[in-house]
Amino acid sequence: MAQTEAHMAATNRFNKKAYDNLQLRVRKDADPSGDAIRAHAEAMGESVNAFLLRAVVETIERDNARAADKEE
Repeated sequence: MAQTEAHMAATNRFNKKAYDNLQLRVRKDADPSGDAIRAHAEAMGESVNAFLLRAVVETIERDNARAADKEE
């Protein structure tokens, strides 16, 4: 069943209110490439979004722990 214009508009309003949209660009010849990131996420049983969120959370936690160690 196709979405109505009203349903699409409501979905767009909700997404704008509920989510931050961040864009990641990876060069095709970069290490890791987009293909490598997708393959790793799939191997871990995650979506690319879930994998990237996990990577960000773990990095923030590690950086905060390092900063706390430096303050001691």
